[in-house]
Amino acid sequence: MPHPALLDAVRALADFSGRTPLPDCDLAELAEVLDAHGLAPLASWQLEQRRAGLRVPMWFREKLLPLYQGVVNDNVFRMMTLKGLLRGVSCPALVLDGAAYVDWLYPHLAWRPVGELRLAVRGEDGGRFAEGAQAAGFEPTAQGPGGHTATFSDGRLSVRLQEGLVPDRGEALGLFERAEPYRVAGPTAARPSPGDALLFSVADAAGMGLQAPLLLWLDLRELVLRVTEAGSEEAGAVVARAATAGLSRALHGAMALTAHFFPAVAAGCRALTPALGATEALAVDAVVDAARDPARLRRLRGTEEAARLLLEPHG
Repeated sequence: MPHPALLDAVRALADFSGRTPLPDCDLAELAEVLDAHGLAPLASWQLEQRRAGLRVPMWFREKLLPLYQGVVNDNVFRMMTLKGLLRGVSCPALVLDGAAYVDWLYPHLAWRPVGELRLAVRGEDGGRFAEGAQAAGFEPTAQGPGGHTATFSDGRLSVRLQEGLVPDRGEALGLFERAEPYRVAGPTAARPSPGDALLFSVADAAGMGLQAPLLLWLDLRELVLRVTEAGSEEAGAVVARAATAGLSRALHGAMALTAHFFPAVAAGCRALTPALGATEALAVDAVVDAARDPARLRRLRGTEEAARLLLEPHG
């Protein structure tokens, strides 16, 4: 089976130090996996700038290089669009996901695709945000159930808005009090604290039934490092917030998979793993086992049933 070597190759290319040698594997399959999971730009940079590329045939590097160049251009476009939007927004706005992570968790702008633009605002600030967004040329195009989510578009890009950690729930749970200023994105822009960013990503993974791209698990690897560097008290606070938000099952499963894909942070993942009842743990472990299936590297198919299990009934 080539899959263990394939995963080892992904881990090697996702080593930010560039010191892990690239193992032998099916390079055609590796290129497909890197592209499908959002890791092609990072891998291309590693192969072009680090010693890892010396043993790799030119055809493989040439396959990845256009993906790297495309992400550079797309990231700049998306971040400039986001700055244009937030320049006129007068209420606090949390920048989420790739736009928050690209120059925080990653040492290089092109290592992580920005992808979908997502923001969180307080429910009471929704009207003020809409006014600022429309002044910047972004019109509302959709609203989710309960009014906790909305989408705005300028005809080129869409921006998705949510209130809480879980998109269809409105609880802020202190997100804005713990947020860290992100002035480069706008005068009222902020990023979530490391612990809250970790829970946002966990909620995203749960919504996909843990069948998430490896890029999300790489985000979580870096966030686990930042949370656990702050000490056991911070890790405990994150576990407690997960329980309040109905994310304990999701956090339990997400930490198991983060440790599986990136064993170097296994100890940190254990510190962030909530205790579950025996029946709950068995059910979550079954979802984790399905996501560990080597075939998932080629096929990402989350299930609604798994998502419902992980996102506990709440409120």
